[in-house]
Amino acid sequence: MKCKIDGCDREAMYKADCVCQKHYFRFMRNGTYDLLPKPTRQYRRSNMKGYQLLFEPRHPLAMSDGYVYEHRLVVYSIYGDKLPHCQFCGSQLTWRNCHVDHIDNDIANNTPSNLRPICRGCNVMRSHSLIPKYTHKGHSKITFNGVTMTANEWARQDRVTVAGNTILNRIKAGWSIESALFSPSMTHPNSKVKHSVPKYKNKFELGSRGLELD
Repeated sequence: MKCKIDGCDREAMYKADCVCQKHYFRFMRNGTYDLLPKPTRQYRRSNMKGYQLLFEPRHPLAMSDGYVYEHRLVVYSIYGDKLPHCQFCGSQLTWRNCHVDHIDNDIANNTPSNLRPICRGCNVMRSHSLIPKYTHKGHSKITFNGVTMTANEWARQDRVTVAGNTILNRIKAGWSIESALFSPSMTHPNSKVKHSVPKYKNKFELGSRGLELD
């Protein structure tokens, strides 16, 4: 028995449908026995995350499908194979470990002034800084006058003179939020608390100077 499709002389392997293997799987893929028009390749497209890609199959950074991320292409046009050191940690960069950071966090803005090459670790930590710390698992959440930060972030404000752990212990002991934050230390009233300044300060942490909390 021959395949029922006009012009096909293959043997029908699927008797119920009276079609050959080629046309059977074509129908399974496309829902039709007819050949679909070959899709035209776009020079510019965006992926599911919104990153822009350009079809440049001869570019050194092109992927197997011939596309290259526009932000990587732009940075390559500036530095070539000789990338600078990571702006944050100073580690040596190559195109195998380089991540291109969008300074304004707009992944569609690939102007040269908005792009900088950094290492993977710093790129990950920078992305963490774009999320409020108090939303992370295991972090405290303290709200006063409509401002929400972690205990350690509150402790870095100029008007707060106690450490983050002291703030948390006071709240657990039943102190009001205002008293827990702004009352001076009872055991070391004249000592200054030493704070470790995070390498990647969270953008949601308010600046310590010029902040009106009341």
